[in-house]
Formats: sequence, structure tokens, C-alpha cells
Amino acid sequence: MHTLQEWQVWYQSANVTGFEEPLLEAWDNRLAAQNVYFDACVAKHIGHRHVAVENVAFLRIDQGLAKPAIEKAVAAFIRESSWPALTHREHLHLIVRIQLARKVVAAIRQGTPQGMVLKSLMPDLGNRENAIRWFLVDLWNLGGKAFLAAMACDFLEKRTEPVSDKSQVEQLASERS
Repeated sequence: MHTLQEWQVWYQSANVTGFEEPLLEAWDNRLAAQNVYFDACVAKHIGHRHVAVENVAFLRIDQGLAKPAIEKAVAAFIRESSWPALTHREHLHLIVRIQLARKVVAAIRQGTPQGMVLKSLMPDLGNRENAIRWFLVDLWNLGGKAFLAAMACDFLEKRTEPVSDKSQVEQLASERS
């Protein structure tokens, strides 16, 4: 499920209802499936299942460098009907972007204040190119830094063993908006 044709088939079936809630649910399902695909790519590369939250410090430091490559990959996906060859690093960044997009979809569906603010920025989900770009690029530009800081904070709260790079993770958590 990583080619544009597969997205189109899915999108057409999701668009039949014409209601916002089912369309948001369908996008959430599609994002989840894409996350599984990227996670499998990472697992294939490193030989085991990947847990992105453990890479939060790396992702925070690397996000500025990766941004042009990720935006180029998303544009290529929209234009060429499939993902270009991606590096392990790019897969990790896309996984975290999808996690953010799914959290935003959940907030919108639950009607939270933050969700309603983001809903006002949401493009017409009927245009798959705009929706893909919004979920994987625009949302990240709006809240990616804060999302990584929140991940760092959650990671610190769940972590029971000492962390050698704890100061870096704590610094990221303190940036939480």
C-alpha cells in the first residue's frame, strides 16, 4: 500500500460516504497502514522491530537536515505514484510524522480545543494530494518540534533505567509547548 494507485483505490472507497467523520477515520486507517509499511522497512534494514520513541533525541537534532529530503520524498510520492528509495533515517522521520498526523486526526475526531483549531487549518480531504501534503509536511511544520518534545517528556516518564543522554532528552522535553 505504498503506491499512489493504492492510495487512489483506498481514497475512492473512503470518499463514497461524503461525511467528514468517516473520511477522517479512513485517513487515520490509511496513515496507520503507511506507518506499518515504513516500520517494516526499518525492521528490514536493522533486523528487528523499531521503536521510534527511543530515537527522539536523534530525530530532534536531525529534523532540520532531513526536512528537505522528506518534503522531496512526499512530493515524489504524490507526483510519481510511489515512494522513492528512502534511507533508514528518512523512514524514521516519516514514521514520526505519521504519528503526529494520527494524533491530530484523533484530536479532531474527539473535538478537543486543539483539534478544532487544527480542523480549521485542514484542507479539503477530498483532494488527496493536498491531504497527503498536509498530513506529512504541513502538520509537521506547524507542530513537529513540540511533538518531539512531548515524545521526549513521555519517554522520560516511562523510562525506569538510567539514561546516559538524559540531559539531552530532558532538554527536548523542556521545549514542550
